[in-house]
This record gives sequence, C-alpha cells and structure tokens, in this order.
Amino acid sequence: MLNIRAYNAMFSMTSFGATFDDAINDGSGPYVFKVAGQVSHWLGSLCPNPGDKPRFLQMYIFDSQNEVENRLSFFPNDSQSLSSEIVAALSHMLDEVNGYVHLFRSARELCLQPTIPNFGIKLYSRVKERLYDIPATHTLGAIVCDAGLTSEDFDVIIRSKDNRPHRVSKLHSSYMPLQYPLLFPHAEQGWSPDLRISRSVLPSEALMSHDDLQPQDRNLTPIMFYSYQIHDRANYLVDAYICVEHCRLEYIRTNQNELRCEFLEGVYDAISKGDTEARSVGKRVVLPSSFTGGPRYMYKHYQDALAICRVYGNPQYFITFTCNVRWLEITREISRAGVSSPQDRPDIVARVFQMNVRSFIKHLRTAKPFGDVTADLYTIEFQKRGLPHCHTLLWVSSASSVQSAEQVDQYITAELPDPVANPTLYRIVTDCMLHRPCGLARMTSPCMKDGVCSNNFPKPFEHATRFDNAGYVHYKRSSDSHTFLKNGVPLDNGYIVPYNSNLLMHFDAHINVEYCGWSMLIKYLFKYISKGADRIRFAITKEKEVSGNQSNATLEVVDEIQNYLDGRFICPHEASWRIFAFPIHHRNPLVQVLAVHLEGRQNLTFK
Repeated sequence: MLNIRAYNAMFSMTSFGATFDDAINDGSGPYVFKVAGQVSHWLGSLCPNPGDKPRFLQMYIFDSQNEVENRLSFFPNDSQSLSSEIVAALSHMLDEVNGYVHLFRSARELCLQPTIPNFGIKLYSRVKERLYDIPATHTLGAIVCDAGLTSEDFDVIIRSKDNRPHRVSKLHSSYMPLQYPLLFPHAEQGWSPDLRISRSVLPSEALMSHDDLQPQDRNLTPIMFYSYQIHDRANYLVDAYICVEHCRLEYIRTNQNELRCEFLEGVYDAISKGDTEARSVGKRVVLPSSFTGGPRYMYKHYQDALAICRVYGNPQYFITFTCNVRWLEITREISRAGVSSPQDRPDIVARVFQMNVRSFIKHLRTAKPFGDVTADLYTIEFQKRGLPHCHTLLWVSSASSVQSAEQVDQYITAELPDPVANPTLYRIVTDCMLHRPCGLARMTSPCMKDGVCSNNFPKPFEHATRFDNAGYVHYKRSSDSHTFLKNGVPLDNGYIVPYNSNLLMHFDAHINVEYCGWSMLIKYLFKYISKGADRIRFAITKEKEVSGNQSNATLEVVDEIQNYLDGRFICPHEASWRIFAFPIHHRNPLVQVLAVHLEGRQNLTFK
C-alpha cells in the first residue's frame, strides 16, 4: 500500500487530468489528495508518435521486452522505493486476468508491422444484459467524447494513429477500470447508465413489488454503485464522487428549458426596450437551488436561517464541532483494516463523524448543556486537510438565555481546568482546545500572517467576562501561573479556545463554543455557515450581441455549472461524505417556502 498510486499509474491505460492542490502538503502532516476543478481521463492513440516513448496503453504494445524498465523509468525519483519484482508480478497478473490488457496486447502484431495500418480498437458503450465481460474480438468499445453529451451511442474507435488524446466519458463502464487497473484487475465493469437493480439485492419486502417498478426506479444510480465500492481508495473516491456529481450536472444542463426564468416585469422591460427575442432576460445556464452545494443552494439555506431567526429571535451560541481521529471507533476500525493512518480510510472517518454529529444534536436537546433548545441549525464543512467539522447555531428558550456577562461563565470557559480536581477534562482541553504556539513564542507558525496570528492568539487576560461596544464577548482568562508545555512552549490561558465542559467530557473532541447573542453579529454568522466550501474565486463571461434596437450592446452570459465545476475543491473525506449521501445541512424546525410574490414578480419559464 505504500506506493500503490505509483504502481497503479504504471499500468493505467488512461491519463489522469486534474489540477492538484498540494498547498497543504508541506510535510507537517499526512499527505492529502485534493483536486480543484474538473477531473478527466484521456485516451491516446495506440501507437506513439515517432521519437516519443510509449505511455499508458501504448506500453502494453511497444517494447514489451523492456516493459518493466520502461514503467519504472516514469518514476525516476522513486526508483529506490519501487520494486522491479512487484512490477513484473503485476504485469504477469494483468496479462493473465485482465480483459482490457488482452485486447491491447492483441494489437501488438499490427502495430509492429513496418507500415502501421490504420485500424482501431473499440470498447462497447452498452452493457449486455447477461454478459458483463469484454467481447473477445479485435474491437474495443470505449466511450470517448470531446465535448458534451449526446443522445447517440458513445462507441468510438481508439485509432492506431492520432495526434490528440480523447476524453473518456464518465458515463462509460470502462471509465474507472482503464484508470485503476489494480482496483479492477479482472477488468470488472464500472458504472454506466444501463445498469439496473437486481432482484437479488433488494430487501425481501421489496421483491414482491420489483416487477411493478417503473423503469427509472430500476436504475442503479452512480451514488448507489460507488457507495458499495468504498474502501481505502482516496484517489478513487475523489474520482468516483466527481462522476456522481457529473451525472447530476449533465441532467441539469440538458434540462435548462425548465430552469431559465425571469420576473414578469423583467420581460415587460425587455420588450419595451425593443428586445423582441428575449435574449437579455433569463439565465443561459442555471445551477438551481436543488443542487446540493451550489451557490443558490447555499443562499436558500441562508434565507431559511433568517426565517428561523424571525420566529425565534437571535441564536445564542455558535458551536464548531471537529472530528477527532483519535476516537476509539476510528482507531479500532483503522487497526482492523490494517492501515496506519485515518487518512487512508476516509470512509471510516465519515461514518464515525456522522454518528457523532447525530448524537451531538440529540445531546444538545436532551442533556440541555445550554438549557432548553428551541431551534438548531448546522452545516458540514471540511478542513484544508479534509477532516469534517460541523458549524452549529443554537437557539435556547428565554428562560435559558444569557442575561448578563456573568452568566456566560456558566456555559463557556476559556481557562485551563484543574488537573487534580478534573484530570479527564484537563487531558481533553490540553489535547483538543489549545491553540498552537504562535506570536512571539513561534513566529513561524502557519497561523502567522504579517507577524500577527490570524486567529488573534494569544488572547489578552481578562479578570472577568465582559462585552465590548461592538457586541463581542471577551471571556474570563485569569493571569495565574498555570501553563501547559506544548511543542516545547509553555502555553497559558491566553491560548485556550472557548469550550463547554459538558460537551468536551461527552464527545472528547475539539468543540469551540462562542456566545453570539447580539443582533449585529447574526447576519455575519448566517452567511458564514452558508458560504460553502473553499473555492477558487473568479468570473467567466462571454460577450454576445443583443438583437433589437440595442444592436451595439453586449450581454454577459454566465455558465453557472461551468463556474461551479472550475471552482470546486474535492478531497477524499468530502467525497466519502457525499457518496454516502450524508446531509451537509440540517435545521430544526423545518422551513416551508411559500409560493407567494409581489405584483408583477411572478416567474416566467422559457421554453
């Protein structure tokens, strides 16, 4: 497992196209596989160009006598850690059992002729109903596309001579097996739109009604397929979730007629200006609010949070609950799986954190560490290294609400506990709630920006909790002599992240609790928890002429789907969370959107 990505890349038949985000991989922590924007797999020609070395699928055809050396030569910096014996054994294994390898090897004789003929190998795009193995012919069926999807079959020929690579569609069953031959050694087929749910996998109570299912209900969705395959495969998980998201986005793109809309008065304004073709109204490519994680989706939840605020008033507490990879459930399952780090099993981390989040919300309402809860709202985000954390806003009853700064101390603490009176709490606080050494103690800390800690640590000492004129709370931080030695630096109360003792004792994790009862902070908090994941910030516009009287005017055309694709970051932990279909938003009570509008502000849909 140590060099599994390198060995897989040696035998991969397609190239992996993506923008990798390695900014976090500075050597201070475990490696994180993270990509930005879109991911694509590319197929080249069967024969290399004159003077070029064979690569990817070409290595199965050319210079097979020196195949082991050729594959190792692509990793010159890792030659000491890679084994030629392992490469030879993997090559022998794939030659015996992999149907794709058989097909590429069969083209060797044609490619080695003095004059290479023009021919192709074809992979069929459709999965046969009772046959999932590769056809034993000289044609190989692959789905390759250069642009968007079409309604036609995706079969194309991988040609013997071609000066440019072709993109393999995410909808083809060979998309994953060609890229990950070590995960699909027997050339098992990946997901395709033709897959159906089998009677044998349905629960017994559903078998009676299986024959009555509508055709769309028998489809095996990509999220069902990939969630079944989740294992210690970080690279594969990211790729798999991007395939899941691709299917959803392509459906949205091909159904834009149902999404492009404008207010009625906007249509009247356009007509009055002479635009009789309606080019200046409505969106060209819309990413609707129903798409999880999109900008409209996040804004919709921001509006829902404001609706809860209108009924229940301002929330009193803002809580950040971060996954602890040292939880017993994670370490136990990691040990059983035979891997050394939680980073190798993001699926286990996602499952355990989801269970703890559900328990956390239940604990807030039943154990009442902050009093009677009237409403709660949370969103799930992922740190730069991928670990999930939960941002929660909490509303409590008027009887439980804080009326003075002194009452804040009943629920929130920003001091080291007594190690003798409460050793368990002391261990959790020193393990989870201490900010790393920074400031004058360590100017090279990652949180330091322009000589100042970006999180404003260490905090000044306070003899009592108080509110300032801006509404921010300053917690009590005694200037006593209690310190804790971390990384060789003694840390005092100025480095303590505010916490609630009850929550720490129950969940043994980093749980930052902040009081936020002042109204001027509320809108900022709602936008913060609805901002979504970190993204590349940019704008893409395209100028287009407008018809009518404004012939010289230009129109900004924005492709919201493409902007979303180009701006996202995906890590294995988020991919696991989303493939499992775990929620990234929760609110209680629910918010029902009413279809009411002002005069002239009803939506018109363009057909």
